[in-house]
Amino acid sequence: MDHTADDATGGDTMSDAAAVLALDEQRFDAQVAGDKARLEVLLADELHYTHSNASVDTKASYIESIVSGRVRYRQIDRSGQNATVIGDTAVCTGAATLHVTAGGHDRTLVLRYTDVWVRRAGAWQMVAWQSTLVP
Repeated sequence: MDHTADDATGGDTMSDAAAVLALDEQRFDAQVAGDKARLEVLLADELHYTHSNASVDTKASYIESIVSGRVRYRQIDRSGQNATVIGDTAVCTGAATLHVTAGGHDRTLVLRYTDVWVRRAGAWQMVAWQSTLVP
């Protein structure tokens, strides 16, 4: 995991980057576990979740797809994770291989992704996700 710091406020952005990367890992784990309560905390109400097939979910629709079992993340392997913190915003990038069951079909998706986290009242939440299939 890499950490990049750029903070005009003089805060400890290396620690912030590590914290956001840890939260991002918790989010991936919560997806696999189907942990609605944890996802409710980690995802911002105004979440825009753009999948690799260009479909877009809100926080409510994304969590519902996991909790209902319509989409089941069986395993997520991550690599090359990086976080850049600028003030109260963090941009994370990385690669992931997702083993999912969707619509009754098992799939393996190899992705590059970017997600954005915002700190509010001292707590980080993810506000955006965008992924692209690796050809």
